[in-house]
Amino acid sequence: MGQIDTRLIQTAVIGGRDSDQPVILPEQPHNLDEFIRQFGRDDFWCGTLLGGCGEPLRPKRYVTRVCHFAHEADPARGECHRTSHSADGADHLFVKTHVTRWLAGQGYAAQGELRSFGHCHGDAVDFRLPRTRTHLRFELHSDDYRSWRKAADSLGAKEGRIEWVFGRDDALARDMMARRGYALLVRCETEGNDRRVFIGTATDGKKTPWVPLEHCRMTESGLVTPALEELRAEGVLRAAGIGREPFPGSVALPRGQVVFAVDTEAAPLASSPLAMLGRRLIPGFVKPAGSRIVRAHLSLPDTVPPPTDQYVYQLAGSVRLLVTDVVEENGSSWAVRADALVRLNGLEAERTGLWRPSVALDEKYVPAARASSACERTPLTECAPGGPKAPETAQGKAADELRKVLEEVAAKGATITWSDLAKRLGRWVHDLPNTGRQELLVEVDRPRVPDHPLLSVLVVTHMGRPLWYLGQVLSRLGAAEPASEFALQQWAAAETRKTHEAYRHRRARASVAPPSAAKRPAAGERAPFGSDVDQAHRRRAEMREKLEEASRTRARTKGTRAQRLAQAIRQGEEHLRRYEEVRSQRRALRDWLGEGDRVLDLLIGLIGRPITVTPARVERRAVAPDLKPAKALEPKPVEKKDPNLRKIRRLLGELDRTHGHRPTQDLLRLLDEIGKHRDQLARPLPAAETKLVERWQSRLEDRRSAERSAQAAAASRNTSARTGRTAEPPQDDRLPAERIEKLAPTVRDILEELARADGTPLSWGDLRLRAGGQLPFLHPDDQVALLVVVDRGTPADEPLLSTLVDNSVAAPHRLYRQVRLGLGREPVPDTELETHRAVEALRLRQIWRYRR
Repeated sequence: MGQIDTRLIQTAVIGGRDSDQPVILPEQPHNLDEFIRQFGRDDFWCGTLLGGCGEPLRPKRYVTRVCHFAHEADPARGECHRTSHSADGADHLFVKTHVTRWLAGQGYAAQGELRSFGHCHGDAVDFRLPRTRTHLRFELHSDDYRSWRKAADSLGAKEGRIEWVFGRDDALARDMMARRGYALLVRCETEGNDRRVFIGTATDGKKTPWVPLEHCRMTESGLVTPALEELRAEGVLRAAGIGREPFPGSVALPRGQVVFAVDTEAAPLASSPLAMLGRRLIPGFVKPAGSRIVRAHLSLPDTVPPPTDQYVYQLAGSVRLLVTDVVEENGSSWAVRADALVRLNGLEAERTGLWRPSVALDEKYVPAARASSACERTPLTECAPGGPKAPETAQGKAADELRKVLEEVAAKGATITWSDLAKRLGRWVHDLPNTGRQELLVEVDRPRVPDHPLLSVLVVTHMGRPLWYLGQVLSRLGAAEPASEFALQQWAAAETRKTHEAYRHRRARASVAPPSAAKRPAAGERAPFGSDVDQAHRRRAEMREKLEEASRTRARTKGTRAQRLAQAIRQGEEHLRRYEEVRSQRRALRDWLGEGDRVLDLLIGLIGRPITVTPARVERRAVAPDLKPAKALEPKPVEKKDPNLRKIRRLLGELDRTHGHRPTQDLLRLLDEIGKHRDQLARPLPAAETKLVERWQSRLEDRRSAERSAQAAAASRNTSARTGRTAEPPQDDRLPAERIEKLAPTVRDILEELARADGTPLSWGDLRLRAGGQLPFLHPDDQVALLVVVDRGTPADEPLLSTLVDNSVAAPHRLYRQVRLGLGREPVPDTELETHRAVEALRLRQIWRYRR
């Protein structure tokens, strides 16, 4: 029985099995009828130059399917091993036919020769032009780079000049672009029963223009396209091509992490393979982040003003490492390429080690110097005075909404957290990553105007501290970034007062003006409810009491806590002053009560445990017995339970009731959920609940260890069933090692920034907040594993970055102890552990202080 050919073959040759005249069968039946009238039915072959068997083909006409060629069902026919059935499978024959005809029209008598590199019969098509000693090769399927270089050297020695035209924009075409500034490409497109040849001119960084082969010229210097003539007229190309050494290759470097200083003693280069048109090489000293200072050359555009030896610069724009090929006897050359420079201020320059002032700079914080113009911290390029205004985008609308809210907060003399902003603006604020929040804050304060108050400083953490990425926002706004975290806190406090004063004056000026008709209270405006008025009276009394207590606490404290207390006291006093404005308006009074809850929570969190002064209470009873209602209302804040605290107590009760019959994994999930709610508490967890949580953590860790030991023992006894395996406990509640490896760089970056700032340890909850949602709730063993990966690259003679992470209030050193054991470091006795960590934290700050 004959073989039935089910392949949809679109190309064939005419004239015989070894013919090089290809044809394409039309896919539509009405076009096929015209095709058969032109070529007949009996002269189509599965050509050997197409990789076919050489047997005849018959056109198959279909109405509901694609028309195609097929072999005859002949029992004597052997199997056909042809692999390419589509129209592009015959491109080498179409290129050979069309280029031969085109060369003849240009006055060159040349015949094409097919070459194979093992892919098909027509991997390349060669044309030899004796008159110009040129070898024209269309390389449709590229060989590997080393074989191509060997063939190029061999053909160049025999023929003289080689003109390469590549079928793909691959590594070979890129190498040719590096040598002469451009590369020629070829492709074929179907037109009727033919494939038309197009030539493209590829250059680095530009779109490739394609033109038909008929629009090109063959000259003594090679194949010339219209685009190539324009490039040669501009003078941006190199002569010779394959015989020239290529332009340097480049590798991207981290932007903003490489600094440069001019070397005045180095002699300028007379010539260098790194020299490029439109750029100049400047000798100097280069220091990448975390590396030593090295002598190198910097490649800068001619349009950038030359740097001087009086400053240190940060490389900006596209920063890349330029590397040349190995040159005999000289090896490989390299340089650093940048598009622009940013001048560093004195303190930043001194920190790099590339510059020292005649008098040492004092790192004691002075309010950060503002850029005197929009160009002070911008790259050293021409400062455009202005341009077309960008169209308003979704981010611009979001920034406008945020700006309005922050202006209201500034007018009230308060600050706000991202959580409160999410309640006012919508869920989208909560879902924004830290990078998106930075972009939003930059957009709010852009364009930066010198001496104009910043609204972005009003967004703080839930503890009232400045955002950890506020320095990055300042840097992007063109303002000088404070040198340390302590300096940033001082600057933020000063800038917050400045912003409050500016917007309070605006509000005062607005209140002096007579109210417009739109702003006058309506005649029928609703009066507040009696219950709201009573609650407002109680809130005022409570607020006054907390303000007095905060004042007493502030007198006994110093440093950052005292500054935050002073700021909270100002907010409370401003809140009390606003009462007279809102007391007669129902909606405004309710807003005032809601704002009072936030201010009270802030005061209570900063004060800590309530301070009770018994003599004052006794005297108050004796002198003013009418304050008894206030005393009865005093427990009100205590009765107002935090919903997260209620959930924690419910989960603790569930742990106590069900721990006897529930698996350990379920109990650990309950404990993780408790930790999640604990991180969201507005106040510290009460002492009783704290002891219960720590007790359950210890019990479940012991229970987990016992289960693992039992499983390991069972696995060791069952060696016959598990030969060569290691029994491991279920890992359903644990993160995989790959996930921990991905989280480690984020945690290490946070700890490095903390070490550069003040080296104050932080809790795991604070670490999660700084990670901005990237760090999930982790099992205690996963916390240890993550910190081990973070400190895996820390040298043995340096303190661990894990020193800065506390486990809990009751057992702050558990994580640190286990990380040291995991890294194989010498254990520290428990009696010396606290002192040891304090010393290690101090060493850590000294080491990381000047690292970037």
